[in-house]
Amino acid sequence: MKICLINPSFPLSLWDFSLCRDIDGSAFPFPPLSLATLAALTPMEHEVAICDENIKPVDFDTDADIVGITGCHIQKERVYQLAGSFRSKGKTVAIGGPLVQKSNLGECAEHADAVFLGEAEYTWPSFIRDFQSGNAKFLYEQEEFVDLTASPAPRFDLLELPAYSTAIIETSRGCPHSCEFCEIPIRLGKRPRNKSAEQVMTEIRSLYALGADSIFIIDDNFFGNRKRALELLSEIKRFVKSIDYRVYFSCQFTIDISREEEILILMNKANFRRVFVGIETPRQLSLTMSKKNQNTNIDLLNAVRRIQANNIIVWGAFIVGFDGDDANIFNEQLRFIQAAAIPVAMVGILQAIPGTPLYERIKKEERLRDNEACGIRGAANSLVQTNITPLNMSLKELAEGYGFLVRNLYSYDNFAERLINAVKLGKRHGLKGRTQISKKGILTLLRLLNYYVLSTDLRRIYMFMRIIVQTLLHNPQHLYTALMHLVVYKHLKQFYERGTSFN
Repeated sequence: MKICLINPSFPLSLWDFSLCRDIDGSAFPFPPLSLATLAALTPMEHEVAICDENIKPVDFDTDADIVGITGCHIQKERVYQLAGSFRSKGKTVAIGGPLVQKSNLGECAEHADAVFLGEAEYTWPSFIRDFQSGNAKFLYEQEEFVDLTASPAPRFDLLELPAYSTAIIETSRGCPHSCEFCEIPIRLGKRPRNKSAEQVMTEIRSLYALGADSIFIIDDNFFGNRKRALELLSEIKRFVKSIDYRVYFSCQFTIDISREEEILILMNKANFRRVFVGIETPRQLSLTMSKKNQNTNIDLLNAVRRIQANNIIVWGAFIVGFDGDDANIFNEQLRFIQAAAIPVAMVGILQAIPGTPLYERIKKEERLRDNEACGIRGAANSLVQTNITPLNMSLKELAEGYGFLVRNLYSYDNFAERLINAVKLGKRHGLKGRTQISKKGILTLLRLLNYYVLSTDLRRIYMFMRIIVQTLLHNPQHLYTALMHLVVYKHLKQFYERGTSFN
């Protein structure tokens, strides 16, 4: 039996980095890990192919017996288009991924022959068996959380890894915290479930053998289980040393990890170069009201600096529109992000995601706006939308303040200041080796120089020269880091300008 697994194209969004791919040379930031996992869950006697529409066209004439399509909400329109096209050709179509929720099963039923709700480690093999016996069901729902120690290593060999900016792995699911606006504890559980260190290292070695030089650990909270994370860090430290630090890592964790210097030192030795942290807001009232308790009773500014002092660049997630926010929050956020030297600040307007405690509260308070008006997180055409009626400012004030914030964050001067200060914070000679420059890296550098140095925009040229000169003067080991951020900056500046251009 033949199975074709498809990741639909993404529209322009904050996380697709499409506006800097002309420099980076990659077709897309991350490979579809979920599809590589499904492929590994498929019995070996079946032929499986993965098609990521973000890097190559979909073959609508495939002879596959089953077409499986994954998708997030932002991909919904394309998921349904693809499903319709394949069903019109007589193909059996299965739809899964975060797009599928209990609240929209009826809608999904209109577009698929089989729908997968929740994790698929157990339900996908069941579907394959049922399909072969002619007894396939419409709904395959995983009600209990799966045991990740039984999850096979993804079929990385089916992915065109050179087409992506970085490889990705998943080492755990779930988060022990209870942030009111977050769906992770609801969707993946409050008790972190972990792969064993042996499982993870097998995946890392496999990716390295396939040519990966950077790996992003996509766990929502890498330190959800601290003991297991420390064990894994020790294994990664030994591995990267054995290969002369030819692979570097990035991950996500909560800001309270900054209190533990031993962990930060170990991460540096394990060649972790970047971390994504949900800081959300410097306003303590908003943190308390949203139950972001791990961010309270901590000096957020010093916390970021402690992380970056260990040569781990902090990327931050920020939110405006909390109930504790008023029109002053936009300047407060700008001042904090500048002072903290966070070069990449992903800023969004608060949304009430169905299933979260925030959604239920806002609905009860009759402040829930039409769901169709809800900003699709990260989509350029919905950056200034929200499905929540704000308490202490008007919707117009919220939209205009948001536009003011992101445009100022990514002005040439402000971005340069943050990146330079982040580089200065790092310990000189603290990096454990550098990733070797590949042919792709050389081409990226040439395109980067063309965009910045041969520009007719004198401010762009000055920003580039300022960042490079200051990096070489204060911490030349971070030159690669500075260049990578200059690539990303092109996307962020243009994206936020497009998304708020009507303000």
